[in-house]
Amino acid sequence: MTSTVGRSLTRLVPGTVVGNRFQVTNQAGKGGMGVAYLAQDLQTGKQVIVKVPQLPGTEELKRDAYNRTISRFVREADSLRTLDHPNIPKVVDDGKYGSVPYIAMTYIRGRKLADYRAVNVPRYAELAAIGTSVAMALAACHRGGILHRDLNPDNLMVGENGVVYVIDFGIALPLGEDATRHTRDFVGTDEYAPPERFRKGKQTEKSDLYNLGCVFYFLLAARPPFIGDGEKSCEKQHLEDLPVPPSQFVNHMPGELEALTLGLLAKNVEDRPEIDDVLTTLKPHLPLTGAPEPNPVLTPDVTIPYRIPESVRPPEAPASSRTRATKPFQPRRRQDFLTDSEITSTIERATTEHGSGDTAAAARTLTDLRRRAVESFGTGNHKLDSIESAMNLLGGR
Repeated sequence: MTSTVGRSLTRLVPGTVVGNRFQVTNQAGKGGMGVAYLAQDLQTGKQVIVKVPQLPGTEELKRDAYNRTISRFVREADSLRTLDHPNIPKVVDDGKYGSVPYIAMTYIRGRKLADYRAVNVPRYAELAAIGTSVAMALAACHRGGILHRDLNPDNLMVGENGVVYVIDFGIALPLGEDATRHTRDFVGTDEYAPPERFRKGKQTEKSDLYNLGCVFYFLLAARPPFIGDGEKSCEKQHLEDLPVPPSQFVNHMPGELEALTLGLLAKNVEDRPEIDDVLTTLKPHLPLTGAPEPNPVLTPDVTIPYRIPESVRPPEAPASSRTRATKPFQPRRRQDFLTDSEITSTIERATTEHGSGDTAAAARTLTDLRRRAVESFGTGNHKLDSIESAMNLLGGR
């Protein structure tokens, strides 16, 4: 006779105190691997997330299924405990509530990337900020010997503080020869899974990078690269089809960003770029330190950690109101935007100033021109290329 176990202990009602420290307020979310509750840390007074395993099936389930679920959950706690990175929630505490393990983590006030994209169309500065944050978090995971394996827009949080966090390490695994273990249950998100997962092959750091390529594609096109359509499954498309170039969904897309996205989606693991390649490609599109607030501002503003890193608030802090000095968005009149002829004439004026020996005036002219161009077109727009070239040539930086 197969032994069974109950799962009632994973239901935490408001008022429950877990670990003699965390008082549950309400359920915050549920996924395939765990159930998350909002709770108050009675030691610090801060809000935290308490996560317990999500036990599948009926009220009674087989002992081996229970053990697999608990084992995955314990591995998640082990993975998170070893990671210390600003784009990954910190473990406040972990232990057992009765016989069931729990993890208490930093509470992130914000929204999932999927919800952020539903109301925002990120420009290339926002794409670079999000991509850089996630890539750096993945690099930290890989340095710590951990594969995430389920990077997707529901496992990325955009904090109200502008920081992007990688969450849900429920199916993370140690890197190495055993990186195909614990796959008895087919887990993960099909639309964002690498081909090697469907082939049941060994997964590596570049498997996480395929996930990242799918996320980039989603940010650009508002959809993953492959969607099961009834005629051909999502699995078959990941294995056999080339994605539609994202430039078909986006106007004036920089070629290097499209090449990076498609490179990350290469079927062959060895053909995908390294994380350092990702960061190098995104860097020119990041907003500069001290750059003005984007216009219009997308909320949350993911450029804050790069424009004004010293102002980043703790993840659990509520969003602050915008300062009085910040003007509300108003559509610019047509003449407020820079024209190509104005860019050309201003560069010519700076060249003349430089030629006459007034290098300081030339530098001011070009710096002001670049500022206006960023305000008009955004960081990374090709219209800045001629300005950047002039600044380099005339020593205007």
